[in-house]
Amino acid sequence: MEWAQQFVEQYGYWAVFLWTLIEGETVFIAAAALTATGMMQPWKVIVIAASGAFIGHLIFFALGRWKGMQIIEAIPSLRRHYPKANLILDKYAHWSIFIFQYLYGTRMVAAILFGCSSLEFWRFFLLQIVNCISWSLIIYTVGRLLGLAGMAIVEHFGIYGLLTVLTIAAIAGGWTYWRYGHRHVRNHFQQNNDDHPPRD
Repeated sequence: MEWAQQFVEQYGYWAVFLWTLIEGETVFIAAAALTATGMMQPWKVIVIAASGAFIGHLIFFALGRWKGMQIIEAIPSLRRHYPKANLILDKYAHWSIFIFQYLYGTRMVAAILFGCSSLEFWRFFLLQIVNCISWSLIIYTVGRLLGLAGMAIVEHFGIYGLLTVLTIAAIAGGWTYWRYGHRHVRNHFQQNNDDHPPRD
């Protein structure tokens, strides 16, 4: 266990920064959960996650100012999320800065689209400060609660009890998505692709 703690202390914060710099909460939530065990410090996790997300947004905004649509067209994953991101940007304007933060898969393309738009850099800069700080506090709270719950399960039922709960949760989540969300998401993307066909 000591080697695991040393590994987390050496590389855990870097992992949080790099993961949030690109996109995603997975490592951030795991790090927040580890704060419940004392292996990572809460304030460091929050500050590093917020900083990673903020710097990442600025980088992709700058790329959007430079050659936004060319970058989107050149990268399949960005091109795939472009119709949905563009739809939200058109509908919610500047409020979409906060919306995109919680829509996995759209943050990079959204930041590039903001760079392509007429939005002033300093307005984007200030809104992202508020956005990234609030996001990091919310996601940290979720991860911390999951960590406390996991510790309680291990204390009462052992590691196998925790693995059983995680397996049941994964199965339930997958079934719920397949039963209720799969068709909606598929139809949503199909409609967006029909409205915004990919360019050759």
